[in-house]
Amino acid sequence: SYLLDEFAVDERWCAIHATHMTTEETVRLAKSGAVAGLCPATEANLGDGIYPATDFMALGGRIGIGTDSHVATSVAEELRVLEYGQRLRDRRRNRLVSGPGASVGRTLIEASLAGGSQAAGLRTSGIRVGARADLVVLDVANPFIVAAKDDQILDRWIFALGSEAVRDVMVRGDFVVQEGRHWAEERINSDFARALKRILQ
Repeated sequence: SYLLDEFAVDERWCAIHATHMTTEETVRLAKSGAVAGLCPATEANLGDGIYPATDFMALGGRIGIGTDSHVATSVAEELRVLEYGQRLRDRRRNRLVSGPGASVGRTLIEASLAGGSQAAGLRTSGIRVGARADLVVLDVANPFIVAAKDDQILDRWIFALGSEAVRDVMVRGDFVVQEGRHWAEERINSDFARALKRILQ
């Protein structure tokens, strides 16, 4: 609890990982208004542990999703691992939901977007006037999506599909991914392969 004891942690803070918090620290961080910046796939890959997300979010705690020293960069994978970790620990289904009958996918997306926007210092997020036009378009031709409606689409993207279902990505109003391909994909792949070879030699 050194951080919480020695510093005035508030909504301007983002505590990265925060995996090994005690019950007292979980309560204090939730009440502080700070965001817990979670990297669930990295924690799973390294065997670091399971974040107490059910307790933290029940206390009004705010979460954001990221990656850290991990080769996967899939939002859906991070959210899936976050939920599945809670299920494995508790031996129960649908742990991170906003209420009875609610969509886990909707709860996870809304919580992580709100927390991520706060951590990034964005005052307005979502599809509304004044927000950045950061959008993800899923492939409606995908058989898992074509038969889904409303929040089922989010649930299927997170728990059945992942990055393969992403068709387009827009950042600040400009498409960076269209029809599943990044505009600089060839150069990025080439640069990455060259850097990897140099590191491993």
